[in-house]
Amino acid sequence: MKARLDPLTRYFHITYRVPKEAPAEVGVVCAWSPVGKNEWKAAKVTPLLSELALRYTSDADWKQWQEQGRLVERRAAGLERAVVFNPYPEAQPNGRVDVDFRVQVRTPDGRELSSGQTRLQADNSDVVFIEDWSKVLQQKAVVSGKAAEAGQWEWRTGQSAEAGVTFGSALYGQPGAVPLPQLTYPLDLRGSYALFVCNAPQAGSIRLRLTGDERTDAPNSRRPGEEVLWRWCRMDRQHLVLKPPHTYTGYTPAHIDYVKLVPLSETQVKELDAAFSGKRDKLVAGYWEPYSWAFVENVQEPLQHREPLLAFAEAGVQIVDSQLGRFGMKVVYESRATDQLFYSTIGDPTTDDPNPTTDNVGRMQQYTNTLETELRYAHDLGLNLYANFGASNAYPGTPLQGDISKKHPEWMRGSAMKFELPEVRAYALSLYREALEIGATGLSIDYCRYPDCLDSAETGNLFMRELRHLADEYAKRRGKPVPILVRFPAQGVHLWQFCDYRTWAREGLADTLCPSNLQGRHLHFPIGPYVEAVRGTKCRLLPVVDGLDWGLEMPGLFLWRVRQLYDAGVDGIYVYQADSRVLGRPEDRRTMRLLGSSAAVRRWWEQDTKLRPRCSKGIYLRPPSYPKEGYHGWERMHVWLEGIPMGAVDLILDGKLAAHFDGPPYVFGREDAAADSEIPPGEHTLTVRARDGDGWLEQTFSIRGAK
Repeated sequence: MKARLDPLTRYFHITYRVPKEAPAEVGVVCAWSPVGKNEWKAAKVTPLLSELALRYTSDADWKQWQEQGRLVERRAAGLERAVVFNPYPEAQPNGRVDVDFRVQVRTPDGRELSSGQTRLQADNSDVVFIEDWSKVLQQKAVVSGKAAEAGQWEWRTGQSAEAGVTFGSALYGQPGAVPLPQLTYPLDLRGSYALFVCNAPQAGSIRLRLTGDERTDAPNSRRPGEEVLWRWCRMDRQHLVLKPPHTYTGYTPAHIDYVKLVPLSETQVKELDAAFSGKRDKLVAGYWEPYSWAFVENVQEPLQHREPLLAFAEAGVQIVDSQLGRFGMKVVYESRATDQLFYSTIGDPTTDDPNPTTDNVGRMQQYTNTLETELRYAHDLGLNLYANFGASNAYPGTPLQGDISKKHPEWMRGSAMKFELPEVRAYALSLYREALEIGATGLSIDYCRYPDCLDSAETGNLFMRELRHLADEYAKRRGKPVPILVRFPAQGVHLWQFCDYRTWAREGLADTLCPSNLQGRHLHFPIGPYVEAVRGTKCRLLPVVDGLDWGLEMPGLFLWRVRQLYDAGVDGIYVYQADSRVLGRPEDRRTMRLLGSSAAVRRWWEQDTKLRPRCSKGIYLRPPSYPKEGYHGWERMHVWLEGIPMGAVDLILDGKLAAHFDGPPYVFGREDAAADSEIPPGEHTLTVRARDGDGWLEQTFSIRGAK
C-alpha cells in the first residue's frame, strides 16, 4: 500500500492492489485507528472517480462510502486501485493526522481476499476551519439554545448524527416576515487559499461572498459531508459574508456546516490557473435570461444587474445574448413600444412546484431598467450584450400574454404571431429598433424555442432581410457594424426546414449562426452542413451545446461534444441556457472558462486520458430531470463510462437489446422525437454492458419512464 496527501484537498489517496484471483466484483472495506491502538473505525472514503462520476453517484452509494467505509470495485483483479480518505474531523485532532489505515478486499459473500495496512501522517494545522458560527460579528443576529426570533439565525449544537453535520453543530436560518441579515465571519489571513464549503442539503443552502466581492455565490453540497471547492483567491484583508438564499416565493431555509480554507503556494495557484491557459481562439456566446434570474432573486436596485454579468465575465463568455422577451408577450425591459411585465408571472415547473408563480420579475421591472443598465455594466466588463427576442410565443391565457396578441387574435397562429403578415414583422422590428435606441450593440433572434411564427423559408428570409436593413441603418449612424445572431432549429428539430441558414450566411443576413437542439433531443446533431454553409463567408458558426438540466452534464459529457465540434472547425460555442451554468455551481462556471481555448479543452481531455485507467471502473446514468416522475419523452438518458476506454456499449432494456454503440455519445434510443417513447412508462430493468479489454463491464439499473 502507498499513500500520498493531496495538497489541494488535504485528502489522502491510498493505493492498494486487488488480488489476481479476485472475482468480477469485490467489496472493499476501509477503516482507521489511532496509531497502534487497534481501535478500528469506518473511514470516510470515496473511490477515485472523475468529477462527473461523483455527480452521478447515488445517495445510497455515497452514504455507504462515507458512513461505513465500504465500496465496490469491478473487474479489478490484479489492478492497483485507490481510495480517497478525508481525515477531517475524526482522524485529524488539532489539525494533525497520525493514524493506521486498513484496506480489506472481500468477495461478495464476505470472505477476505487480502488486507493491507499503512500509517498516515500529516500536519494540516495550517488549514483553517470555520466551524463555530457563533463567532460572527453580528452577535445579536445569532441565538443558541433557544428559538430564533424574526430576523435571527440559529446556532444549533449537540445535534444527532441524523442531522448530517460535523460535531453536531451548524448554522440555520428560517425565512420569516423579517429577512435574515447578512453575517460576517472575521478573518485575518494572508496569501492565497482554496475555499471549500460543506452543508447538509436537506437542511437548506447558503450564499457566500468575501467582503471585497461584488456578488454572492452558491457553493452548496449535493450530499451531507461533501466538501465543494468554491474558489481559490487571495485572502488578504477579507472577511467571509453569509447571505440567506432566495427563490421565487421569497427567502428559503439557510444552512451551513463549515468552510475549509487551505493555504496555497504561488506554484499551486499557477498550477490551478494553468487549466484555463492557452490562446483564446474560440468565441463563446451565452444565452442570458434576466427573467429567469429575477424569478429567484429580489432585484430592486439597478446595481444588482451587475452581479450576474460579473459571473459571465468570470466564465469567459464574450457575447451575452440577453433575452428581452418573445414577440406577443409582455417584455422584460424598459419598453414604451409594448407592455412590460410589471406584476405576477408564472414559470416553468420545478421539482417542488408544477406551477410556480412570483412577483419578483415584475418587481425588477418596477424598480430597474433591465436593458439600459445591463448594457452599461456589460461595457464596463468588456462584454458584448445583444438584444435577444424569441421569435414568438404570446403565452395566451397567462400573465405573460401581451396586449398586442389580445388585441389582434387574427395575427396569431396558436400561441405564435404570424411572421408572414407585414403588421407582425413591423411590430417585431419596432421592438428591435427600440432596443437599438437604448444602445444594444447587437441583435439576436431565437427561432428555436418557438419556431411556429414561420410558415415557410421565404417568410424567414423576408424577416431576416428586414432585420438586416434595420441593423445596417444603425451601423451607418454609429459608424460601426451592428451584428446579428440567430439561433435556429438544427436538422430534425421542429420546423428546421423553415430556417434557410445557407441564404442567411451567403447573403450576410446573419453574422453568427447558432444551430440548436431543443430540450433533450438532437444534442449531437450533425455539424457538417453548417460548416459548409459558412465556408467562404464572413458568417461565424457557433453551434449550441445545451446547458440546461436535460442537456449534457459538465464537465465530461459537455466537453466531449465541445471537443467534437472544435475538431470539426467551428468558430466557437453558444451555450443555452448559459445562466443556469454561469450562475449555478462554481464548478460549472470553471468548465465554462475552458471553452474559449481549444487548447484548454484538449488539455482537459489529455488529463482525462491520464486519469481514466486509475479511476474505479463503473457505469453511470444521467438521472431524470424530475426523479420522482422518471424519464420524460423530451429528455434522454446518457451513459458515462468510468475507469475504462470509451468503446463499445450495449443497452439492454428488460432483457432485450435496445441499442448498440461502437463509441460515444451513448444516448438511450435515438435523439429525434420519434424516440420519445423508447423508455415506456413504469418500472424497467436496464443492463449496460461496456467493452473492457477482453471482457465486459456490466451493471444493472432500475429505471422508470414517466407517465
